[in-house]
Amino acid sequence: MSEPILNELPKSAIADKTSAIAVGVQVSDLVFSYPHQGIILQNISFTLNLGERVALLGRTGSGKSTLMENLVGLKRPNSGEIQILGTTLGPETLFQVRQQIGFAFQDPNNQLFMPTILEDVIFGPCNYGVPEALAREQADQLLAGFSLSEVAHRSVHELSGGQKRLAALATVLALNPDILILDEPTNGLDPWWRRHLAEILIQLPVQILLIASHDLHWVSRVTQRALVLKQGQIQVDQPTIALLQDRPTLESCGLPPDY
Repeated sequence: MSEPILNELPKSAIADKTSAIAVGVQVSDLVFSYPHQGIILQNISFTLNLGERVALLGRTGSGKSTLMENLVGLKRPNSGEIQILGTTLGPETLFQVRQQIGFAFQDPNNQLFMPTILEDVIFGPCNYGVPEALAREQADQLLAGFSLSEVAHRSVHELSGGQKRLAALATVLALNPDILILDEPTNGLDPWWRRHLAEILIQLPVQILLIASHDLHWVSRVTQRALVLKQGQIQVDQPTIALLQDRPTLESCGLPPDY
């Protein structure tokens, strides 16, 4: 397997600005509920600092995807505040914040919709005014770094599960986000692809990486810190390795480490 060249990718245009900010994401007293379903997230508060790689853990239905969608403005909380790199998330700042955060959905088919993978990766930058030649150059580099050059001109339907995951990630990274949020990135991947994805994520030039996952062994190799959602609240916040060695806590959160 060729070595990824991700360290050569362009940094975000606001890297200089964020270097002076210790806190990348600040969530304060966030409450969210769906109509007729009661409260899903209750008084959620936490901070993500620049340079952190963080796991978001919890049982299915605990609200991990909902919390992530609040962070990127796909859902609006009932109350509370979200700050992204010093900017309070709201209707008037949504466009600005979405230029700083990359979000990869749990299902990569939700992000790949163009006739070819190369066109998918080019689409976002061109939509933000990047010249097509420059967007194509960066797309070629991303796809090469992900070992996807050979499938660049194929449609999503011709890709394996692992290739789809990396192609969807490439579409997000093409916008040079400072913060990257991934929802269950290892779903459906075999061990080779899980290792390949981990190697890539560890090298990414992003300020913060937040990953929701049920794959405890895998996430321990990629993240330094873990937050655990239970009953709509952050019940645990500690180093990932320490958490995985704390079987009673994992069991109490519905995360048996052997399964």
